[in-house]
Amino acid sequence: MPNPDPAASVLLLRDADPGFEVLMVERNARGFFADLTVFPGGGVDECDVPEGLGRWDEVSHRRAALRELAEETGILITGAGTRPAPSGKGGVFYEQMRQLDIEPATSALTLVSRWVTPQLAPRRFDTRFYLAVCRDSPRVTLDDDELIAFDWVDPNDALRRYEAGDLNLILPTLAHLRWLSRRSSVGDALESASGADGRTLIRPEMMEDGSILPVHLPAEAV
Repeated sequence: MPNPDPAASVLLLRDADPGFEVLMVERNARGFFADLTVFPGGGVDECDVPEGLGRWDEVSHRRAALRELAEETGILITGAGTRPAPSGKGGVFYEQMRQLDIEPATSALTLVSRWVTPQLAPRRFDTRFYLAVCRDSPRVTLDDDELIAFDWVDPNDALRRYEAGDLNLILPTLAHLRWLSRRSSVGDALESASGADGRTLIRPEMMEDGSILPVHLPAEAV
């Protein structure tokens, strides 16, 4: 069975009237996540790893989350808020960041959960999901090599669209939308996620027929 690859994903929130919205993107018809609507994210690459650390380190995950958000949506999170992201990818992105004298704002991310793909899956990921907040409405510039659409969506609306068959979601995305749907505001979401340490793993179980048992986020499993 394949070992899981480290990955990171961002639930980018903004205030709305009423409540709040989360940014979701639709992937194209190629690759492992073809045609899915997901949160921005991707794998932890070597360029994300600071000297002396490894790909599974928390800092590496946070840097990957910010880089993937910037590459896929054109939104760069800094200590001062959001701004248009540099155009480069991978190591070029970090070189452009250095030229702009910008450090990845890893402290702007709040860890929500950590998921490990079932052992029987053909490809496995060890993914950390983070909350991030934007207080404005930044322009979204999609990476058209991977994505075909985006939407700022109320979590409850996203769940209704999923039930109607209008959104193609996988279990981690669905579980986080359900969790967000129980939050009353951006502040409530941040407070509810506070204290997650990444050591509590969510390990969905794959059944013999290929289905996956539904699970709850750790805070809801009590």
